[in-house]
Amino acid sequence: MQSVNTGHELHSGYKAPILQVLLIAFSIVISIAAGSIAQGMQLRYLAVVLLFVGFWVFYALFYGVTLHNTLPFIGLYFIKPLELGFYLMMGLLLLLGLIELLRKGELKLLIHYPLATCVLLCFGVISATKINVPMGYSYFFSTIITPLLVLYLFGNAVIRQNTMYLWMQVIVAVASFVGLYGVVIAVRNPLDRLGSFWVTAMTINGFYTVAFFFALTLALHHKSGWKQTFYAVATIIIFFGMIYTYTRMAILAVAFGIFLFMLKLRVMRYIGFGFLLLIPLVIPSSMVSRIQMGFSYDISLVIRAIAWYLSVVQIMKHPFTGMGFSVWSTWYPKVIPLRILYAQHSHNVYLNQMVEMGIFGTAAYFYIVWNVMHRFWKNCVQRSADILFFGMWVAMMALLFACITDIFIQQYSISILFWISLGLMLACSNQWQPVSQKHTETINKETDE
Repeated sequence: MQSVNTGHELHSGYKAPILQVLLIAFSIVISIAAGSIAQGMQLRYLAVVLLFVGFWVFYALFYGVTLHNTLPFIGLYFIKPLELGFYLMMGLLLLLGLIELLRKGELKLLIHYPLATCVLLCFGVISATKINVPMGYSYFFSTIITPLLVLYLFGNAVIRQNTMYLWMQVIVAVASFVGLYGVVIAVRNPLDRLGSFWVTAMTINGFYTVAFFFALTLALHHKSGWKQTFYAVATIIIFFGMIYTYTRMAILAVAFGIFLFMLKLRVMRYIGFGFLLLIPLVIPSSMVSRIQMGFSYDISLVIRAIAWYLSVVQIMKHPFTGMGFSVWSTWYPKVIPLRILYAQHSHNVYLNQMVEMGIFGTAAYFYIVWNVMHRFWKNCVQRSADILFFGMWVAMMALLFACITDIFIQQYSISILFWISLGLMLACSNQWQPVSQKHTETINKETDE
């Protein structure tokens, strides 16, 4: 693996003792914060937190505290993502970042997209000052802190060549377990929209969308044998878990991603057409009813139309700094005529971010997203025949497509999944070069000599 860093370095002469002091200070702050939170926490949640921390310590003793070895542990968070678990994951990622500095022995940071990062942080903080509900702080952390923390971590850590493969495996394993349980409870409760272990059936589809394409990618990656069969079955299980949430946009996101695969692989053209033809046979009757309503009258479509219109109005009123994270949730009931038309957010992540932190903060956010994906496409997808790279790219594209009617990547349960995947894409773009490119560079060097 050859390092090809294109970010900006911030270098200081501070050596290991200073870093050790920072690590100790971080531990003290976390201990005080944890003690303060634990005092007001219910006993069952406190027990879960202690079990979680104890399991991680036990895990770290055997496998070491590295980014690669910690990813499977982070994957367990997606069995039932809770807000408290999200903050624990943020603390864990920060700890990993400090440990990476400690290993280097000096304060040498690689900051990618420094201008966009500063703009995002600036307008994110301005938006945070307007928060008037507790939920707004979770959106601030998931929209601003998560990308900055993850990009810093993956931009400075050295990953292994199989780290992306490991991440895909973990997500597929968790999603298969969650999806199988989701199918069971959906069959037992056919009139309810349930999200397996998750709180809502809508949000889990962001997770299912990514996991579906991870599973499909791994099935295509393995040419034969039990692994190919296992991941093919996992793909089907995850898909069934998805359709039993009765969410139409999830099906459209799957169709969009499969279409991208069909453009890339000839074999996927036959599989894709067969898959699309079989969808009507496996969709539950409850979901068929929702699809039919979509062609006649569906209140959810009316809610979205109104939310989109009022989002544009708010963007025009607050184009630069927005109205604040989750301020919409308390403002919106005052302007809609009926409670049944209430929408907690804009139901479109691109509009929602402009509503909350203005056009400049939103532009900085998506500049980072699209630049990472573009570099990954050029440096990895185009220069390698490995389907893992293309599958990762398609999974992110499908998730962003699904965000046309939702705000998955702003929600704490999906934000970690999205940004860790982007972090892996960034690290691969910087540290991985195909053999053919290396060979070409060697030939050019010898020719020059």
